[in-house]
Amino acid sequence: MIGPWTNYKKVGSLKKGKSVTVYSRTKSGWSEIRYKDKKSYVSTKYFAFSPVKITKKKYKSISDLSYPQVSGLKSKTAQEKINRTFTKHAKEAYTSYLKVKQADKEDKNEEWCNGKTCNYMYATQYKVKYNQDGNLSILLYNYVYEGGAHGIGAVTSYNFKISSGKQMKIADILTSKQKYKKVQKYAYKYMSKHEDFFVDKQSDVPVNKHSQFYYAKDGIYLIFQEY
Repeated sequence: MIGPWTNYKKVGSLKKGKSVTVYSRTKSGWSEIRYKDKKSYVSTKYFAFSPVKITKKKYKSISDLSYPQVSGLKSKTAQEKINRTFTKHAKEAYTSYLKVKQADKEDKNEEWCNGKTCNYMYATQYKVKYNQDGNLSILLYNYVYEGGAHGIGAVTSYNFKISSGKQMKIADILTSKQKYKKVQKYAYKYMSKHEDFFVDKQSDVPVNKHSQFYYAKDGIYLIFQEY
């Protein structure tokens, strides 16, 4: 259909078992796809959205450096594309891990080191946030402790279209300045009502093309780093 309803003109048909990319889903039960390079709609009930199998790996067999790998995708090209992204993250984390280990080794020989204050560490872990409806969201956490009261953590969100392996950015969802403003206003309103956040005005909640997010059943969730 050229629109999300049965009274729209029919433009063609799909063979059973054919894999397609679903760009969005309406509340009325229709899925947006591309048919002959044109936006079209298919009833969502005809689609089977299978979750991706995710396996935990240890980079170079180091227990502190865990990262995910996916399998079971119909498109091996998409599977390899997703796995390369996660492997690249793990490889970069390994470089940081070696630097922290070297600093740990050197500082343990210093007189001021009393054990705990220079017991440095670098670790990665991940959490699957969404794995259905043709979308995959996984958060990768990097944690480093190099002395002081506590360590510092950072999170990177990876979002993919499972059928193609395309990594999705927030700009793929918020396609206009008006949409960014609408989401920023919503986020500020939410955060200003919760004590866990410290915001005084809407501009304290940046929402732009660099903003991180992950998919959820009811939309997307924004991610803000520590501090």
